[in-house]
Amino acid sequence: MKYSRLFVGLAVLCLLAGSAYALAKLAPAVVDEDKCTGCGECALRCPEGAISFNDDGIAEIDEDKCTGCGRCTRACPVEAVAIEAPH
Repeated sequence: MKYSRLFVGLAVLCLLAGSAYALAKLAPAVVDEDKCTGCGECALRCPEGAISFNDDGIAEIDEDKCTGCGRCTRACPVEAVAIEAPH
């Protein structure tokens, strides 16, 4: 029982981290096709490999891979990528 507070603290931390991840998964990134220039900066920063480009050179987000981390949004020089709140 000496470490019970530590285990409780770790359990709470895991729950909070899991909740944050679950919320992020509800809000994947979206691309404004009118703004996207196809520069590729978003794809370079995506840690999950969730961004590809269509035949017109416009970025597309794979919602199954996207974790909603927002790295792509910060990388986009024309602000064509955004994280939208779930509806």
